[in-house]
Amino acid sequence: MNGVYENSESFRKYFGLERYGISPTATFSPTSQTKLTLGYENFHDRRVSDRGITSFGGRPADVAVDTYYGNPKDGRVRAGVNLGSVLVDHQAGRVLIRNRTQFGAYDRFYQNYVPGAASADKSLVAMSAYNNATERLNIFNQTDVSSTVFTGKVRHTLLGGVEAGRQLTDNFRSTGYFNNLATSMQVPFSNPLVTAPVTFRQSATDANNHLRVNLGATYLQDQVRLSRFVQLVGGIRFDRFDLQYRNNRTGDNLRRIDNLWSPRAGVIFRPVDPVSVYANYSVSYLPSSGDQFSSLTTITQQVKPEKFTNYEVGVKWEASRDLALTAAVYRLDRTNTRSTDPNDPTRIVQTGSQRTNGFEVGATGSVTQKWQIAGGYAYQDAFVTQATAPLERACR
Repeated sequence: MNGVYENSESFRKYFGLERYGISPTATFSPTSQTKLTLGYENFHDRRVSDRGITSFGGRPADVAVDTYYGNPKDGRVRAGVNLGSVLVDHQAGRVLIRNRTQFGAYDRFYQNYVPGAASADKSLVAMSAYNNATERLNIFNQTDVSSTVFTGKVRHTLLGGVEAGRQLTDNFRSTGYFNNLATSMQVPFSNPLVTAPVTFRQSATDANNHLRVNLGATYLQDQVRLSRFVQLVGGIRFDRFDLQYRNNRTGDNLRRIDNLWSPRAGVIFRPVDPVSVYANYSVSYLPSSGDQFSSLTTITQQVKPEKFTNYEVGVKWEASRDLALTAAVYRLDRTNTRSTDPNDPTRIVQTGSQRTNGFEVGATGSVTQKWQIAGGYAYQDAFVTQATAPLERACR
């Protein structure tokens, strides 16, 4: 039985949160080869919404770090989660069969006050507001079959499986009207609190939709131990992603189906027991409806999923039994990127590709019996590699 409760504040003025949850689990062994694990989670989160500070001249505004924008009595976030799971493990000789089913119900609401542009003399700042409610139900089932086999002296750890799931989502967004009239108002730059009454109702572009996602996938992987020094990993996954979208405001029904192949490959080299050197390659995707599947239009319906290709080389050194040091360099190529058409804000265009290069180092564990450490450093350099229009270097 696990439980959690937190009631805390922050260095940000007016902010506070309360969250609590409980998560019991029970495990049974009907036979010596079979184990059944039942789990449940109930979690609640309540907090004051806080969108941070505004900007001025392309940089964070020169205001006190705890400056709050909006109405802290009216800006709020809440979330409720109910999860249930059933896990079955069965050992049949050298073959391990694992089946997991998870049911989820999510209820989320947030109401934000959003700081906008500041006036040239830094006397006023624009404020807007909106809220959004999301209800989601899902069920996913995944079955893995793994086994160890030998071809001569070479050991193969084989893994194969299938996954199927369905997710139902309802989104409803409303815009805030200050004094029941305007969607934006000016407040003092030095004290950007909103005291005017705000009415939340739908505007012409606010979301009111229902989404249905059906997912089917299969995958296969082989981890090959060539010797005590070298291991190879290779695998591939196929996903069929079927998104059906209904706009409750207009009655439009849209659908997009993507069939996606995601390969991965890696090598692990252990010259000595405490040191592992690895190289990894993988591919993943983001559907055209976004990471929350919250919107599909006649434009994004035609847009290819964003593709992420990752290359990484790293090393892990177990300096002692209780201390591990890591380092890695990587490259992430992102293609089929998209953004709002600068000539028509109602359209989405695919803009080309981006690249992120970076490295990171970390340390985790105990330096002495009384000194524990967990930390790291990371550096990224991201830039546009191909564009449909001239673009400058994105960030460094």
